[in-house]
Amino acid sequence: MALIKRGNVWHVRVQIAGVMIARSTKTSNKRQAEMLEAKWVNEVHSEVVVAGRRPVTVQRAFEVFLESRRGTAGYESCAVKLRAFDPFLKRQLTEVTAAELRARALELVDEGYSINTINVSIIYWNAIQNHCTKAGYTAGVKIKRLKGGEGRVRFLSDTEVDQLLAALDPESGAYRERRKAQDNLDFTVLLLHTGAREQEIARLKLSQIDQAAGTITIHRSKGGTDTTLKMSRAVVELVARRMVAAEAPLPEGQSLHGRADETHLFPERAKGRYNNEFINKAAARAGLRDVTCHVMRHTFACRMLRAGLSLNEVQHLLGHRHLTSTMRYAHLVPNLTATRAAEVLDAS
Repeated sequence: MALIKRGNVWHVRVQIAGVMIARSTKTSNKRQAEMLEAKWVNEVHSEVVVAGRRPVTVQRAFEVFLESRRGTAGYESCAVKLRAFDPFLKRQLTEVTAAELRARALELVDEGYSINTINVSIIYWNAIQNHCTKAGYTAGVKIKRLKGGEGRVRFLSDTEVDQLLAALDPESGAYRERRKAQDNLDFTVLLLHTGAREQEIARLKLSQIDQAAGTITIHRSKGGTDTTLKMSRAVVELVARRMVAAEAPLPEGQSLHGRADETHLFPERAKGRYNNEFINKAAARAGLRDVTCHVMRHTFACRMLRAGLSLNEVQHLLGHRHLTSTMRYAHLVPNLTATRAAEVLDAS
């Protein structure tokens, strides 16, 4: 076993039964790095030595699966549909989480792909997991297909936003662990005030935040362009609170709920320890239906359009590469242009 420190971050580089583990622990805490090293070594040992399986990258898994279908009528279609998961190609198959896959599927909805097209890609992804198991590789997670309702634009009204945030309030009495509840509330506020995707905020690094300039840079996944946003007052206060908390020593036995660490604003989410069930439960308490984290992105877009921003401006804020992806919101504010035209005429 070997831990190597590069800069302030510990990296694991060790070979187990011919399988090389070369990964960043993303932490400067040696004890945490040692725990991650032991966990990864144990996982590889269980799969390779005990179960006789081999780790595989997403790209290699795709190649093996496509080769098994070469010459069939559906080969070309399969190759095209799997491009939906290109952002994960260099990752280990087992590292890709269900939350990341779902977020990617919703990104494709944003880009204008139909639910049926995306579901075909999901079917192929799930088939690859079965094929890897038969071929002696370690399979990754499967995900459910999107429902028809997930293709439409669901956004929250101002009243619904207030209801949701009230249900997420750590002081509402609905939570046993208030620090984790604060984390959930902060995460939702960031989504509402940036229009970012859930994974973009979950992986948000402190280096992307410029407190002096009051800006936050969103690193987009493949298919989008990075965006630097001016932080709202609520976000400025939220970031300052989490950053100040990060500077204080962490009491022994406590986790990082509600505070940043030396790298991420939401360290627990960056490590993949949270799912997004909290938003569904809070929405249910508030009496709201069909609410997911991605709905916060739609809500942001609609609020910007209602405030008078153009589609091109909203395209920039959302990080859409093509305006056609932003056009899906245009029908939600059909009378804005006509109303502004009347205002111009009335003022003349």
